[in-house]
Amino acid sequence: MSKEKIGNKFGKGIEFREGSPIQLLSYSEKSENEKFGQILLNPEALNILREIYEPLAIISVIGSFCRGKSFFANVLHGRHDGFDLGSNVEGCTRGIYIWSPPFKLTSEQPNGKTIQKRVLVLDSEGIDDPSQDENWTMKLFILCLVISSTFVYNINGIVNREDIGKLHLMTDLSKFIQEPKDEDFLPRLVILLRDFVLENPGNFKDYFLKQLNNINTGAAKAIRESFHDFDVYGLSVSIGKFL
Repeated sequence: MSKEKIGNKFGKGIEFREGSPIQLLSYSEKSENEKFGQILLNPEALNILREIYEPLAIISVIGSFCRGKSFFANVLHGRHDGFDLGSNVEGCTRGIYIWSPPFKLTSEQPNGKTIQKRVLVLDSEGIDDPSQDENWTMKLFILCLVISSTFVYNINGIVNREDIGKLHLMTDLSKFIQEPKDEDFLPRLVILLRDFVLENPGNFKDYFLKQLNNINTGAAKAIRESFHDFDVYGLSVSIGKFL
């Protein structure tokens, strides 16, 4: 087996996906004469998307910079390489990258029939990077919420006030992109608790909601109301698997 074929130990059971990442969009900072910067789309990446004719599921991975978002995006492709992994204190992903080609997934429907779809994984620029334009952070959040089928929010295993504040911000932003009574507009939310070192609580969703209530009852209420479909998972580096 070649070095390129070595899978990721956290992705056991996930097929090794061929391909490579390509930048979908970037952000150009505003000039002295501009109020806002510009979002620049990559024509090559757009052509890849135009060639998709099957139903498409989009998984966005978002969270703070230097917290392992790109690593997890690689896990979803059964790889230890692919999306660039930063080795210093500065974030390395800029804008949004997609995996090319999107991989195929066959699933069974409630009626017993099978359907084949394409799955597109988006690796996004980390939020709260000191060099980042604050307006771009909000645009990035909203863009990922709008286009995603599943929204993976990657945070510290030890839930803290800062991460909850960002999550609360996300729910506030969602109000600008959905009708008040439209329950199906927002994507499925997945909270990924990275580097979880505490004792396994058994039910991570209950554990997370309890932490939310202890720190910010308003955030807990907002998440329940905004995301009717969400789950929480813990990932332990020490034992190399999901809990």
